[in-house]
Amino acid sequence: MSEQISPVDAFELNLLHGGSRLIADLTEFFRDYKVDGTTFAIYAKGNTRNKGLFLSRFFAWTVLPNYPVSLFCVDEGKTLLSTDSLRRRIETVTRVTNEDELQWAWLVVLSDRALSPQIVSFVSRYDRKELGIAVASTSSKQIVLSSNQVGRSIGKQLKLRKALESNKHWRN
Repeated sequence: MSEQISPVDAFELNLLHGGSRLIADLTEFFRDYKVDGTTFAIYAKGNTRNKGLFLSRFFAWTVLPNYPVSLFCVDEGKTLLSTDSLRRRIETVTRVTNEDELQWAWLVVLSDRALSPQIVSFVSRYDRKELGIAVASTSSKQIVLSSNQVGRSIGKQLKLRKALESNKHWRN
């Protein structure tokens, strides 16, 4: 039996199979994580020091910092994404990262609707260094990343575009 897999499930599968491994080793995954009235479809925590074979593990332990990091993913569905709702999500993520003493976080917002010019402008101008933002439309396949280094890494390392592809199928 073959059925279409949701973009959230495809994104999570990519992360579980090491999609973020070059930047962060996400080890704890939570689904439908609720904070202040916001339900995050995926909440993942981990560290920047990844695990690997002997030489890469030695390199990681001697050279790389071991920062705690996290990933938050929100599935907006058919709800219209406004700058106010995105700001509330950003405030929630910022509060959680401060409370948990995380070095930085990724915020990925998926929407079934086309992205408004206000959202595109807001996200592309966002430059706070401790939070990277990606907003993606599952209908138009448009992805907008924040201009900071953490935001650009979403496009390069997390393979968000791969999760938006419509030809992914789940096989039982």
